[in-house]
Amino acid sequence: MAKDNSPTMVMVEDVMLEIMSYCPASEMAKLRQLNKEYNRRSYELSFIKRQLDRTNSFFGYIFHYRDQKFRSRSSFVSAFNGEEKIPISLAFLPPRHNNVAIKACDTHHGILLCVDDNVYKGGRRIPDYIVCKPATKQYRIIPNPKTRWFTVATGLMVVSSNPFRYKIIRVSDTNAKVSKNGVDSLSCEVYDSVSDAWKRLPNMETDEFFPGDVKPVSAYGCLHWLTENNNVMRFCMRTETWSIFPVPNELVGDSCLMLVSYEGKLGVIHSRWGEGSDIWVLEKSFATSWVRLEDAKVKALGGDDIFKAQPIWFPSNDSVSRSSSSSLGLYNMNNDIYSYLYRMQDFYHMYCPAMKYFVPFHSNYERVCLNRDGE
Repeated sequence: MAKDNSPTMVMVEDVMLEIMSYCPASEMAKLRQLNKEYNRRSYELSFIKRQLDRTNSFFGYIFHYRDQKFRSRSSFVSAFNGEEKIPISLAFLPPRHNNVAIKACDTHHGILLCVDDNVYKGGRRIPDYIVCKPATKQYRIIPNPKTRWFTVATGLMVVSSNPFRYKIIRVSDTNAKVSKNGVDSLSCEVYDSVSDAWKRLPNMETDEFFPGDVKPVSAYGCLHWLTENNNVMRFCMRTETWSIFPVPNELVGDSCLMLVSYEGKLGVIHSRWGEGSDIWVLEKSFATSWVRLEDAKVKALGGDDIFKAQPIWFPSNDSVSRSSSSSLGLYNMNNDIYSYLYRMQDFYHMYCPAMKYFVPFHSNYERVCLNRDGE
């Protein structure tokens, strides 16, 4: 059926989008399912700016780095040039936790999992696991998982807004090989804020490798990691089960791939410095076939530092964040305009460039319940 572009239909869409712009993020997912056009237009940057302003929300990036003494530090970078600086930091944590590392983030709810590895109890170093919402300066030290094994992957997801509930997945290497086929045996633990406890899942036996400390991509109620073999490891928070599927056939064997979130869907892009990028997405939850988006492409940029900037996040369907070793910027795919958000060449004395990353961060200022008892 042909798309109806009549003035009446356009006016109805504009009115509906105006109403949606006053809705909090927790309600947007339901409204986006009403109509494909509502869904598409609600991911445009102009709408997102309007909705953030009307719901007292903000988004940007937490710049996490190591200083000269290799202490963990972080600062917030707004996604909009000229916007008043938003005082988001981890300075509200107790002084004894002034060296925490960000290990996981729910990008859409502003919730972080931080780990302090410099805590000693009974003469032993036993890290503290801290869940916090920086916008409201709330935090809670949760029970420890079984930390005797080396962590290879961590993820956090808010699974319910009302009542507020979140889960954390931790994968660790047991250093054991399954003798039958020689694959690795990975330990999997899940923390549920409702039970306030970690649950051990069956070990995962796999020959896939998680690529260092890469943060997972959230879509369809699942967390996704791209493995070194160009397969996608998917963990479903509802069923607490794993599944695996390959990247698009055109990208098999490519060493420069990246998982992204695009219009709430899981996407994958080819991302090599100085080259343009195409986008493939999974149109449905638990699908394994990819669709190439013909009308969404990230062009290569020319000139100095911009030339090296790689896509890292799609805050909207018409813009993409790009990061290099010395800057962070926002690229508008409609007009090919690149605007700097943060330039780091003047801050090399503050951090170790090899140990830094940006965490996409979207939050409001509403307090949430981080404790099981409702406080």
